[in-house]
Amino acid sequence: MTDTITVEQVVQAARDLDKDEFTRADVATKLEVERPAIKDAFKAARKEGYLKKVRVDDDGKRHFRMA
Repeated sequence: MTDTITVEQVVQAARDLDKDEFTRADVATKLEVERPAIKDAFKAARKEGYLKKVRVDDDGKRHFRMA
């Protein structure tokens, strides 16, 4: 895995999860990195319209879908 996670890697990992909804932690686990390592790429993927926030659960975890 490269030092910098890209938007493309985040989007592909989210697709590979085969879930309707997922968390940032799910994507990080799929990429085999810690959650902070995907922060910038995940934020960019949301801004570019690849990911959409759908809800926040009682614990404060944000859940996303592919847009």
